Amino acid sequence: MERKSKRMERLIKRVSFSMKTKKWFFLLLILPLGSWCPVTDLQYLKYDIFVSDNKIGEVLASKNSKGVLTTYSVQTNLSFRLLEKYDVNYQLSSSYKNNYLIESALKNIVNGKLEDDVHLKWDGVQYTGQANKKSISVKGKIKDSIAKLYFHEPGGLDRIFSEKYLDFQKIKAQGAAEYVLHLDDGNKTHYKYMNGVCVEVTSSKSFFKILFKLRR
Repeated sequence: MERKSKRMERLIKRVSFSMKTKKWFFLLLILPLGSWCPVTDLQYLKYDIFVSDNKIGEVLASKNSKGVLTTYSVQTNLSFRLLEKYDVNYQLSSSYKNNYLIESALKNIVNGKLEDDVHLKWDGVQYTGQANKKSISVKGKIKDSIAKLYFHEPGGLDRIFSEKYLDFQKIKAQGAAEYVLHLDDGNKTHYKYMNGVCVEVTSSKSFFKILFKLRR
């Protein structure tokens, strides 16, 4: 009888523990997600890159929003041959707080060599940073930059900040939902939109054009 009694006590303890475990598990399930995990909004856009109908690479653009912070990132990888072969890895990241730029970083690697390395950060008074190892500063708060162009149609803007050239570039509307960006290097980039999202980018170079086309 004593053995049966001890077995029964052990069984009751197991059942009690199991019920407590299930109770805590149920409480975790019904807790509001926002009370223990920050709410984020992550969006992706993927583009194929073409030169003369030949696919040469891809672009991945992302927009990550968390509260008052939003980060726009652009990752470009392409490989093509024009008189010589070019392998390009381009990375751009720009962070905004309350709709104003607080930090940007750009790297452009061509054939394994770092061609551009630019970093900019708001210090509370102005933007400071480095552009290819040279110290720079930019006055005035920035509300729109090139990194945003994949996710936001620049309607009403006549200039936009370039994270590469660290200056404002001219942008003009050209027809319905189409815009032309005039860059300091003399090149032009055309942006085409549908429902506020960029669907095509055409970059005019000296001897050829590069087309970015949104995947459907």
